[in-house]
Amino acid sequence: MHSKSLYLKRQEFTPMNLITVIVLITLALLVAAALYFSWCGLFSRVSVDERNAGPFLLLFKKHIGEYRNIGPVMDSVYYELINVHNIKTTRGFGLYYDNPAEVEKSKLRSLAGCILDGYSEQQIKKLHPELHNNFGVATFPSTQSVTAGHPYKGTLSIILGVFKVYPSIQKWMKKYNRRSVPIMEIYDQPNRKISYLAAFDIPDSFYSELLDQAP
Repeated sequence: MHSKSLYLKRQEFTPMNLITVIVLITLALLVAAALYFSWCGLFSRVSVDERNAGPFLLLFKKHIGEYRNIGPVMDSVYYELINVHNIKTTRGFGLYYDNPAEVEKSKLRSLAGCILDGYSEQQIKKLHPELHNNFGVATFPSTQSVTAGHPYKGTLSIILGVFKVYPSIQKWMKKYNRRSVPIMEIYDQPNRKISYLAAFDIPDSFYSELLDQAP
């Protein structure tokens, strides 16, 4: 009786059953991946326009090298502000100067840091003069910019934005004859959104000054 029971159990688990289980698991993983990519913004619509953006008070550091390695620089600014200076921020940013298709990866220039809401440069100099020793501090002026947006749900959203948003911005700028400028990505945590700004009305000298003052 015992051997017959084992035989029946072996009969229940056939190679065909195993294939069915594998197929079902694979389909479930594919569906889960599709849902996750969708949640991160894969299928979101990219809308590009021009509007006035800014001003923003920026605290930042310089990064030279691959853009994908800018995260730790941004984190260092955020954690120093909150842990050392008791300044809480909800928006980080990256300002990307070079086209990776044209510049060697090890020489790509960018700035990474945080946007301080509710402060002016004068207030920072008065209340936290020490910040100027550790960061670049500057006001990004109110200016006409090519803008776009994308959901922000984590690193995958940033990667998807590179492939979806940048071609749309470049197409717009070419169509309306806007000069090439560094592009700012603003990572808005509370609103789960990445804003992209190409501020073409700002002179090149301003962007150069930001790089020069950044530690």
